[in-house]
Amino acid sequence: MAQTKIWPVSDHLARCIRYVMNPAKTLDGKLVSGVNLFIPPRDWQAPTNQMFKTKERFNKPGGRLAYHMDQSFAEGEATPELAHKIGVELARELFGDKYEVVVATHVDTNCVHNHILLNSVSFVDGKKFHQPNSFYENHIRKMSDAICQKYGLSIIKEAGPSRCESYPAQHHREPHPSPTVHSIMYEDIDRAVDAARDMDDFYHILTEMGYRVKRDAAHPAISPEGHGFFRLYKFKKGYTEEDIRRRIEGKSKNHMPYKIYGAWNNQKEFHFYQVRFTRYFARRLTMRSLRATYIHYRYLLRSVQRQTYPRYPSVGLRKEAAKLDRYSAQARLLVREKIDTKEDLQSFQKSLDEKIHTLNKKKWYLKRKVKTNITDEERQVLTEEIDELEKQVRPLYRERFLCADIAKRSGVVDAETRWEKVAAAQQPTQERGHTWTQPQKQ
Repeated sequence: MAQTKIWPVSDHLARCIRYVMNPAKTLDGKLVSGVNLFIPPRDWQAPTNQMFKTKERFNKPGGRLAYHMDQSFAEGEATPELAHKIGVELARELFGDKYEVVVATHVDTNCVHNHILLNSVSFVDGKKFHQPNSFYENHIRKMSDAICQKYGLSIIKEAGPSRCESYPAQHHREPHPSPTVHSIMYEDIDRAVDAARDMDDFYHILTEMGYRVKRDAAHPAISPEGHGFFRLYKFKKGYTEEDIRRRIEGKSKNHMPYKIYGAWNNQKEFHFYQVRFTRYFARRLTMRSLRATYIHYRYLLRSVQRQTYPRYPSVGLRKEAAKLDRYSAQARLLVREKIDTKEDLQSFQKSLDEKIHTLNKKKWYLKRKVKTNITDEERQVLTEEIDELEKQVRPLYRERFLCADIAKRSGVVDAETRWEKVAAAQQPTQERGHTWTQPQKQ
């Protein structure tokens, strides 16, 4: 019985090859073979150099460098020699026509297992190995089972439940614990479907939302601002192109178009919200302190949340708006402590660490005293003192977390608010009734 799994290698290819070919795990290198590779005894540098030469020849040195496959056998079912033979045969059947592969059998555990490492770039045509979602089920697993049966080994007829969620399950589950790129795109698709008359209108609405649309490829794809393209056929049920077409065609003729976005009901109200938002940032162009920046960013996210932001917000902004409570707490902290610069923030963090250390030190001594031979009344008093110290230190931990997040995200927050200020300052005075469009980010 053999279990298989495969995953990409994006860095440290040499280190990965050296681990796979470790003489201590492969009977001093006897259980190492190469497919389309010459591997001298105990020389991990030779296959590494050959793989990199292939990448250089086709000018594809970056991205995913290799794919690492593991094939594990049940304890005592296969000898090291038989396991290695099966691994080499599997590598040749799957990848031997186009790719360079290292096959090594490890015997340092109770379960003998093969490591199969293939170069991501083909030495034949330079094309990179592509692993679609169906490749594992339709090729790797079926081929592994067939070879195992050929040599009299058992196979797994039904796979057990996985401890880890698959990629689609993580992004398509409902309800969503927090906004993701996929969940926000599904919301946008729902809005576009409710407002669209046909597929052309649907894609036009997505374009107005800030998406890029690719319809001339084999599979239609959409790209939200700041992200790459997502193919519709990979979306969950109800959101593929065919499902979207059926949803649009299935709408009642009396169906009223759904309002896509905006707290305004007409052009006059839109003009009011647009002017108010623009003036807010235009008047604060020169206010660049840390606390002012977070106050302005909080206003920006509140506008997105209330749908008073004068253009359709990007996926990134809506994900940030979901963290509005955190940014509000950070803004209150910066205002209360009068923190205007990064130096002020570092000084405050240092004072927090000292307070936390002092309180934890007191707790440590009290806990030691509780374990000594004392009366129940004394132990009760000490326990209450420890609980009181816990109450005092808990908000300090929260503030330390907020400070660490500010230090990490302040550059992004400053860039977002500065862009809004510059765009607002450059916006000319609009006449009532004129549609306002904000300039696109470079």
